[in-house]
Amino acid sequence: MFAAKNIYKLLFAINFFIILTVYYIEYGLGVYACKLCKYQRVPFFINLIILFFLIFDKTKYSRLLYILIISIMINIGVSFYHIGIEQKIFSETKVCLVKKNTNNANDLLKQLKQQGMSGCSEVTFRLFGLSLSTLNFLTNIIFLILCVQILRNENK
Repeated sequence: MFAAKNIYKLLFAINFFIILTVYYIEYGLGVYACKLCKYQRVPFFINLIILFFLIFDKTKYSRLLYILIISIMINIGVSFYHIGIEQKIFSETKVCLVKKNTNNANDLLKQLKQQGMSGCSEVTFRLFGLSLSTLNFLTNIIFLILCVQILRNENK
């Protein structure tokens, strides 16, 4: 099949492209990203660091593959939960909810600045008809399959 180092390079490039894309969507296109969307970015940064070391010297850093798999699984869990909130399967937590009432002038000003921003259940941007959380979930399933396959080949 493919060499593990080449798969690491491909995963690094895809992770980097995903990070660039979500920041472009948020800041370039002005699409609001909820807190769960932002939490889903953290594993991508962790993955980039781990993949950098694996590309550099996979034998020296071979145990990092396990951490990479855990990071991917965490991202799958967060994106699954986010999809559940979008589909109204799960209720929104306090992390997702935008404060509706105001107690003072500063809260009112902050609320007015955030006009149009909603909780995690509102899908404000779709790509190929899917929410970014759904695309994140599917992408990370593929990443997980690739990493498990590398792990299986390395243990042979």
